[in-house]
Amino acid sequence: MSFCLDSNEVVSNYKTLAYGVPELASRISITLLEAGPRLLAAFPEDISAATRTRLETLGVKVMTGAQVKAATADGFVLADGSVVAASLKVWAAGVKGPEVFADLDGLEATRNNQLVVGPTLQTTRDPAIYALGDCSSLTLAGAERPLPPTAQVAHQQAKYLGTSLPKALRGETVPDFRYRDMGALVSLGDYDAFGSLGQFGFFNGVTFRGRMAQLGHVMLYRSHQARIHGFWRGGLLWLVDRLNSLLRPTIRLD
Repeated sequence: MSFCLDSNEVVSNYKTLAYGVPELASRISITLLEAGPRLLAAFPEDISAATRTRLETLGVKVMTGAQVKAATADGFVLADGSVVAASLKVWAAGVKGPEVFADLDGLEATRNNQLVVGPTLQTTRDPAIYALGDCSSLTLAGAERPLPPTAQVAHQQAKYLGTSLPKALRGETVPDFRYRDMGALVSLGDYDAFGSLGQFGFFNGVTFRGRMAQLGHVMLYRSHQARIHGFWRGGLLWLVDRLNSLLRPTIRLD
């Protein structure tokens, strides 16, 4: 989806970003294929619907339920046998664990090579092995689907293991992992952004969009950098990005 937005920005602003080809927009069309029933399956349905509407407003053709089976020189071949013609093709297959996970003897893995874990993040067939984040698959009690492979889930799992793993090594009883939905943010670049407040009491499930959502997305990204690299290094990364945005061209056309 991000590539669609970047491509649309090149097309719509080509006259100022490149060498002045005003007819380019009429010669290029962008199609987004989604195998699932809606975009952004890990996000609330209203955000998915709003995102699709915004993309279509920008001129992007969105096709859901379009499972790609093959890519040819002429385009993509869908599961129903139809062909979506394309001269430039980008195929993103989503989150998938390392291939080595599929060959680990004695461990249960999903078809996406994610290790199946229980409520304490221990693998189902070997309690001595823990997994978290994108490489794991956890379905909470009463849930129909596993937790989404998002940074929010991985962060909460990391905090949980940071306190529970030392207790487990000491032989103490540890509580099950509890996930709290803190909301969701999705950025459409400079075009728009959407957010959901998640489990926030009176504001549970409230959605918002626009500059506030864009600012929230940026702050969330920077907070992840600070947690991973430390406060000072995270600040330097922000400063470098700001300088690059001033010194480097918005888009490179090599």
